[in-house]
Amino acid sequence: MTTGFLVMALALFLAGSAAGVFVTLLIGIHAEERRMSLTGTARTPTTAATRRCLGVTVRTQTPNETPDRHSLTR
Repeated sequence: MTTGFLVMALALFLAGSAAGVFVTLLIGIHAEERRMSLTGTARTPTTAATRRCLGVTVRTQTPNETPDRHSLTR
Protein backbone atom coordinates (compact mmCIF):
# COMPACT_ATOMS: atom_id res chain seq x y z
CA MET A 1 0.00 0.00 0.00
CA THR A 2 2.76 2.48 0.86
CA THR A 3 4.68 1.64 -2.32
CA GLY A 4 1.66 2.50 -4.45
CA PHE A 5 1.23 5.77 -2.55
CA LEU A 6 4.90 6.69 -3.07
CA VAL A 7 4.73 5.90 -6.78
CA MET A 8 1.57 7.99 -7.11
CA ALA A 9 3.15 10.90 -5.19
CA LEU A 10 6.27 10.75 -7.37
CA ALA A 11 4.16 10.70 -10.55
CA LEU A 12 2.16 13.73 -9.37
CA PHE A 13 5.35 15.58 -8.46
CA LEU A 14 6.94 14.92 -11.86
CA ALA A 15 3.74 15.88 -13.71
CA GLY A 16 3.52 19.11 -11.72
CA SER A 17 7.16 19.91 -12.43
CA ALA A 18 6.69 19.35 -16.16
CA ALA A 19 3.57 21.52 -16.15
CA GLY A 20 5.45 24.26 -14.28
CA VAL A 21 8.27 24.29 -16.83
CA PHE A 22 5.73 24.37 -19.67
CA VAL A 23 3.85 27.30 -18.13
CA THR A 24 7.13 29.19 -17.58
CA LEU A 25 8.02 28.72 -21.25
CA LEU A 26 4.59 29.91 -22.33
CA ILE A 27 4.90 33.04 -20.20
CA GLY A 28 8.33 33.79 -21.68
CA ILE A 29 7.17 33.26 -25.25
CA HIS A 30 4.11 35.44 -24.71
CA ALA A 31 6.21 38.24 -23.22
CA GLU A 32 8.68 38.16 -26.14
CA GLU A 33 5.92 38.17 -28.75
CA ARG A 34 4.01 41.00 -27.09
CA ARG A 35 7.07 43.26 -27.01
CA MET A 36 8.49 42.09 -30.36
CA SER A 37 11.84 42.13 -28.55
CA LEU A 38 13.77 39.30 -30.18
CA THR A 39 16.23 41.77 -31.66
CA GLY A 40 17.83 42.71 -28.33
CA THR A 41 18.92 41.13 -25.10
CA ALA A 42 16.41 39.48 -22.79
CA ARG A 43 14.89 41.85 -20.24
CA THR A 44 13.87 39.37 -17.54
CA PRO A 45 15.26 36.10 -16.21
CA THR A 46 12.14 34.31 -17.46
CA THR A 47 12.67 35.43 -21.04
CA ALA A 48 16.39 34.66 -20.81
CA ALA A 49 15.63 31.14 -19.58
CA THR A 50 13.04 30.72 -22.34
CA ARG A 51 15.51 31.76 -25.01
CA ARG A 52 18.15 29.44 -23.60
CA CYS A 53 15.75 26.50 -23.41
CA LEU A 54 14.39 27.02 -26.93
CA GLY A 55 17.79 27.82 -28.45
CA VAL A 56 16.87 31.30 -29.65
CA THR A 57 19.83 33.55 -30.32
CA VAL A 58 20.08 37.16 -31.41
CA ARG A 59 22.42 38.06 -34.20
CA THR A 60 23.74 41.55 -34.22
CA GLN A 61 25.41 43.07 -37.23
CA THR A 62 27.20 46.34 -37.08
CA PRO A 63 27.09 48.62 -40.12
CA ASN A 64 30.88 48.64 -40.53
CA GLU A 65 31.15 44.87 -40.92
CA THR A 66 32.14 44.05 -44.47
CA PRO A 67 32.45 40.60 -45.96
CA ASP A 68 35.87 39.21 -46.69
CA ARG A 69 36.66 39.71 -50.36
CA HIS A 70 37.98 36.17 -50.63
CA SER A 71 34.69 34.71 -49.45
CA LEU A 72 32.70 36.36 -52.25
CA THR A 73 31.96 34.19 -55.27
CA ARG A 74 31.35 35.30 -58.80
